[in-house]
Amino acid sequence: MKKKVAIVAGGDSGEYSISMKSAAFVSETLDAEKYDSYLIQVRGDDWFYEGTGDKIAIDKNDFSLDIDGGSIKFDAVFCAIHGTPGENGKMPAYFEMIGIPYTSSDSITSALTFNKNYCNRVVASWDINVARSVQFFKGDKIDIENISNQLRLPVFVKPNCGGSSVGMSKVNKIEELEHAIEVAFKEDNEVLVEEFVKGRELTCAVIENQGKMIVFPLCEIVSKKEFFDYEAKYEPSLADEIVPAPVNEDVEIEIKGISSFLYKKLNCKGVVRFDYILSEDEDLFFLEVNTVPGLTRESITPKMAEEMGIPMGELFSMMIEDALKR
Repeated sequence: MKKKVAIVAGGDSGEYSISMKSAAFVSETLDAEKYDSYLIQVRGDDWFYEGTGDKIAIDKNDFSLDIDGGSIKFDAVFCAIHGTPGENGKMPAYFEMIGIPYTSSDSITSALTFNKNYCNRVVASWDINVARSVQFFKGDKIDIENISNQLRLPVFVKPNCGGSSVGMSKVNKIEELEHAIEVAFKEDNEVLVEEFVKGRELTCAVIENQGKMIVFPLCEIVSKKEFFDYEAKYEPSLADEIVPAPVNEDVEIEIKGISSFLYKKLNCKGVVRFDYILSEDEDLFFLEVNTVPGLTRESITPKMAEEMGIPMGELFSMMIEDALKR
């Protein structure tokens, strides 16, 4: 009998449209002989399914769907929400409470990794390099001169809990700093000011399937803009995503080893992407974890899977079957 899978998408962040594209790709690629899938849109407290044009609300008591007088109860949830409430742990916590298996990391791991500052502190405790940074909360008194005394320009100013570089700025001059912080605060109540590390941006995706760690080929991101911002991430002409990344064997081994280590130590589940900067001095710096990486046709993780010879339908099946066995 086919499993009923809810593909949950949308969310309440600036990544809404990308999430919907990821969900659409998952929906059309999922093995129809194994799964009946339903794309469930989430926006605030409005959770619904659009079948034949009718908008049908989800019953949040048990995450069920009433269609034509019958109740559909889902065997598993495929998480495709980038940002809040999916990637920050809120939706995983809800599914944990009602007992429905889901494809992403658990609520604690999701909450930790979504908070860039907290995640950096944990990763640094394992002797992995992270850039120096200063964190601010909305309402804090911000001393611009003090920031410039603590950190070397240029710096990145970013929402502490956010993705796809929404609200992020690169600041080269001290007089640009205050405006960049204001922009970041429009997206989040916490802001991170982080030293720029000049080097190559590299990323590595990992998934554990049936107890076996699968580490994908590395990708190098070469932005044609000043940095890999939201526009460059989703406009193919503005960045080159090179898979496999042209790096020497020692760098490849180091990145894959650290990524596998972090996957286990952070208790990640499903497919997860780890981002790094390889400095001009060949030092590796951890940037962030993406526990729900983009899954559109243009996204990095599908390109990695294709290079490795894993069809996307097979990858999505791995994620669902792993969730069902937890």
